[in-house]
Amino acid sequence: MTSSRLVNFLSWVVVSFVLMIGAWVVYRFAAPVQAKADLEKSIPPTPNTIVYGGRIDIPTFSPSTKLSSISRLADLHTYRPTQPRFAVTQHTVEKGDTAWTIAKKHNIQPETILWSNEGLSTNAGSLRVGVMLNILPVDGVLHTVREGDTLERIQALYGVSIDEIVNFIGNNFRGAMPDKLLAESQIIVPGGKKQIVWQEPGPRVLPGKGRKSPGYYSGPLAYIGSSYFSWPISPIVITQPYWSGHLGIDVGTYERQPIFASDSGTVIFSGWDTTGFGNLVIIDHGNGYWSYYGHNYANLVREGQGVVKGQQIAESGSTGNSTGNHIDFRIRIDAGGFLNPADFLP
Repeated sequence: MTSSRLVNFLSWVVVSFVLMIGAWVVYRFAAPVQAKADLEKSIPPTPNTIVYGGRIDIPTFSPSTKLSSISRLADLHTYRPTQPRFAVTQHTVEKGDTAWTIAKKHNIQPETILWSNEGLSTNAGSLRVGVMLNILPVDGVLHTVREGDTLERIQALYGVSIDEIVNFIGNNFRGAMPDKLLAESQIIVPGGKKQIVWQEPGPRVLPGKGRKSPGYYSGPLAYIGSSYFSWPISPIVITQPYWSGHLGIDVGTYERQPIFASDSGTVIFSGWDTTGFGNLVIIDHGNGYWSYYGHNYANLVREGQGVVKGQQIAESGSTGNSTGNHIDFRIRIDAGGFLNPADFLP
């Protein structure tokens, strides 16, 4: 082989080797980058990806790696479980608060709000903006010790064993039976229950008297309802449902929003309610049902007036014991008890 041919052959070998090395480098490093870019475009974020300002970070993988084998990224956030509460805390009533919304916020039952604040036990609608409420760490009763009180008496009052009271950490008895309870101290009774006493809207309905009770229109009825009720306002934003301390449904409104008769009937009360419901309208539907519309800015109907379903009867407001604009809507069986309006509404 001549020298020129040898040189050409060696040059060809070198170039081929360089090209092979270059191809291997491209395959080794460029392919995973392109695959990662293609993957970022083709899949949405999942629990196995981390999103930073719209960019998806995915671990680098080799060309032979299958999508099903992508490993979960390490979670750099430390999970800190919520610590149980044992002490009584406070909540300041804000605009729009109800016993139900406060209870929901603190993960307790609304009855507990009443049973841990003596001033609310007589009327669930007596919340006032700025009032400080006790919030128990568990459902139950907050008992204020009176002179001469004993654990035996507390047990009898609320139906909770002495051991449960003494062993509850928040009471600081440290498992030991106290010799004497300190007057005016407060004891948490976990699981305890009290009777809820509430005031009915409007004049008191005497047993067996119905609208013949003092304070109600007792003349002839103008219309008979269909027994099919409609919402008295729209849109529907329920701020407090029916529960044992609130025998109606609260619907949030804006000031002076129109309120309509839920069914046809006769107005038997239209005026100021002294029990906390402000401007109140009560309609007798002549079929065994009454409907109530409370906290109105203004009543637009008078006693004895007949109204048809869907007729405007008031403008909504926040009169009486109220923390914000809403309507308290209730349905009652004539001279009987209040029913859950949700069972009658579409």
